[in-house]
Amino acid sequence: MMTKCPECGSTEIVPDLIIFAAVSGATGALAVSLVDPAQKGEPAHAGFRVAVCGACGHTEIYTRFYQRILDAHKKGYVTHQLH
Repeated sequence: MMTKCPECGSTEIVPDLIIFAAVSGATGALAVSLVDPAQKGEPAHAGFRVAVCGACGHTEIYTRFYQRILDAHKKGYVTHQLH
């Protein structure tokens, strides 16, 4: 997670903001879902967060569940749209 801005060096960071997207009139948090193409294993889901620099506006997106995504990717899981 960003604690110091890589653009301006400020430590005025607003962390852990949840990103929402409006799709077809519904609003939901941004997330990814990885599924086993053979549909044998449980899907791996991970949401995203944003950190924003309060001094210059630089923004970074990140997930706390990076290991879950990596493990699923190594198993051959593929991206799947959440419903």
